[in-house]
Amino acid sequence: MRKDESINVPLWTLLTTLGLAAGLMAGLLAGKPLSEIANAMIVTAAVTCCVGAVLGTLQTFGLKRVLRAPFWWILATMIGLGIGLAFGVVIVEQVGILITGTRPNIGRLGSLLRAFNLFVVGGTSGAFLGLAQMLVLRKQAAGVKHWLPVTAAALAIAFSASSLAVDLFQLRFASLPGVITFVALAGTLFGAATSWPLRRELHKDAAN
Repeated sequence: MRKDESINVPLWTLLTTLGLAAGLMAGLLAGKPLSEIANAMIVTAAVTCCVGAVLGTLQTFGLKRVLRAPFWWILATMIGLGIGLAFGVVIVEQVGILITGTRPNIGRLGSLLRAFNLFVVGGTSGAFLGLAQMLVLRKQAAGVKHWLPVTAAALAIAFSASSLAVDLFQLRFASLPGVITFVALAGTLFGAATSWPLRRELHKDAAN
């Protein structure tokens, strides 16, 4: 591994881990009081955009050599992840209602079914997120390739694998230790996987 990769790739992974974990936590905390004064659609939009805003902001610190205008990355991440998470949750809920007649509760599902549902949510979220961020990369870092498919696959695998890991550690998914373990592992896996398309661009910029 080259020296610049050993510096930038772990930094990107750390920032993405902290961003996704902090964003999910902030979204959950913001959603509770909002649910008492606003309808479900407004709450969902606020929570999901909060996740994207926190993630995008922290990620820009790892992309200083790549982005000329970081604001657009933050905006794209907020919109892409906000729409993607909301759309993914709607898909899972509507399919669950169609099959069982009731809205599924992720925390009460069995291990494999929960992992599958989170795979769908992660893949959908990652696709919208990857598309929005790809538009920014095309303008500011054309050397980064395969961003959309990598982001979609990475978030799908990160969500589902982290869910299975929570059960492997014998933690209750809906408990505080379970949530912390899930968001920390999901952020780490997602950060590590999405560092791959950036390596060439980071190395090129560092060499210059």
